Amino acid sequence: MNILYFDTTQDWIQVLVSKYSENTDLEILSEQTETTPKESSYMLVEYIRLGIEKAKINKPDLIIVANGPGSFTGIRITVTTARDLSQLWEIPVFGVDSLEVYLVGIKGKEVDAKTSLLCLDGKQGKYYTKYKSEKGLSESFDLTPESIEVKIKTSEWTPNNWYYTGNLPKFYPNAAIKIEATNLNLSSILQYSLKQYFKTEPNKNDYLSLLPNYIRGTYVDHK
Repeated sequence: MNILYFDTTQDWIQVLVSKYSENTDLEILSEQTETTPKESSYMLVEYIRLGIEKAKINKPDLIIVANGPGSFTGIRITVTTARDLSQLWEIPVFGVDSLEVYLVGIKGKEVDAKTSLLCLDGKQGKYYTKYKSEKGLSESFDLTPESIEVKIKTSEWTPNNWYYTGNLPKFYPNAAIKIEATNLNLSSILQYSLKQYFKTEPNKNDYLSLLPNYIRGTYVDHK
């Protein structure tokens, strides 16, 4: 099974084409990562075309995308493109929480062995936030800095690893790691996403089932 993964929900474009076979490791056929904060709208489709061409396949059998939270425009571009291609190619499509896959895919730390806090800069003075502990992953939150600090000060959250995007949050230690396109392992992200995909019912993964994960609801209300 050939799989196409892509993500433009942050300030980057990531496109991965891989081959999956049961009981074998993923075979990476092509991989592209670029930091392009304002160019996703017209570069994503070209990157997908190049990725498929390099992988030497006609089309994938499955599309997996990070569908938010993140940039409103980036989420819209990712989800719209995935739905269009899913309909065009008549293949299933599956969306995964961006915060979740970044925690899984961050390079250089033993994320699974320790507690971790990830805060994506959501603008408007808030952060898209997820906490990972031995109990598993929390839901994704949209929180003010004050709300996050309360959870930390009361020891509700006791992170060993600290991750963020944008500027370093004031309540973070200076040694915290900034998540960027170049320190995410797409192979790990895809392996994790596939496990989630195989847990779902096949008839729940058509193009109509893929929805944007905005968290905030109507962005117009916050302008």
